[in-house]
Amino acid sequence: MAVYKYSGAQGIMDIDTYVDNLDRAIELLWMRKDSHKGVLAKYFDAQDVESISTSVSSVGQTVRMPVENNDTEELPYVQPAPGKKMTFTLVNYRVGIRVTDTMIRADRFGKIVGMCGGLVMSAERRLEYLRAAILNGAFSGTAGEDSLALCYDTHPDYDPGASTWDNLGTGALTGPNLQALRLLGQKMTNEIGAPDQVTLMDLCVPPDLEQKAKELTTATLTAENSLNTPTVLIKNMGVTVSPHLTSTTAYFGFGDKTGEDKGLLEMYLMRPSLANLGNNPVDIPIDKRVKMICKVAFTRSKNVYGSAGT
Repeated sequence: MAVYKYSGAQGIMDIDTYVDNLDRAIELLWMRKDSHKGVLAKYFDAQDVESISTSVSSVGQTVRMPVENNDTEELPYVQPAPGKKMTFTLVNYRVGIRVTDTMIRADRFGKIVGMCGGLVMSAERRLEYLRAAILNGAFSGTAGEDSLALCYDTHPDYDPGASTWDNLGTGALTGPNLQALRLLGQKMTNEIGAPDQVTLMDLCVPPDLEQKAKELTTATLTAENSLNTPTVLIKNMGVTVSPHLTSTTAYFGFGDKTGEDKGLLEMYLMRPSLANLGNNPVDIPIDKRVKMICKVAFTRSKNVYGSAGT
C-alpha cells in the first residue's frame, strides 16, 4: 500500500502527494465533488461598495399623521426621522492552489486540473459561514445600530416618540410559539408607532428541527393535538434548513421585506474572483487564487424574528 503523505495544506499539488493519479494498478479514480449549496443568501441584501471602510445609514419617508387643523390656523409641519450611521471595515479573504507541470503530465486519469475547481466553492462556503454567524449570534451582543442584538424585545425606533418594537420570540419550536413569532411580525410598527405588518414567509431551522418545522407547516390539521383543528396561518410558511446554524434549538422567521429593508447586509469591494498569479515559475503552470473583500453584517432588522428555543 502506498504511503499516505497528505498532512494538510502543504501548498502544492505534486507527484509525491497524489500518487494514486500515477498508479497503473488503479483502473478507476473518481473525484469527490464539493457540492456545497448555501441557503442563507436569500435573506441578505448584497451591495457593491467603493472603499474598505464603509459607512451605512438610512433615510426615511414616514412622517406623523395629519391632525385636525383649519385653513386659518398655523400649519403643523412634520419631517422623517434621520437614520443612524454605522461604519464597517471590509475584510480580505484569499486562498490559493498550485500544481506542478510534472503532476499534470503524469496524471493518468486527467483529474488533477478538475481538482482545482473547488477553489471557487471554498469562497462560497466562507460566505455561508459569515451569514450564519449573524444568526448564531442573534440573541446576544451589541452589534446593531441601536447597540442591541439582532433579536431583542425592546428595540428603540428612529422617532423617539414611537414605542419600542419586538422581534424576539420565546420558547421551543411548537405550534403556539411559532404562531406567537408570526404574530410579532403581524403586529410590527413603523418608526412613528403605526401598524406596519410583516408577514413571515420562511421558517429557518437547524437540521435538528427540520422534522418539527415541516410537521407544523405542512399539516392540514394542527400537528400537536388530536382536536382536528385546521392549520390556517403557519402552513403557508416555507422551511429552510441550514446546517451552519450552531444551536440545536434556535429558529428564525423571515418576513416579506426586500432590498435594504431586510437589514442584513453583504457589502463587497470585491466579489469572489478567481485569477492566475503573475510571473508563475514555468514548471508550476497552475498557480491560482480566489479572493474577495467583503463584510457580512446587520444594521437592524424588522424582517427577522428569532427564538433561542429555550
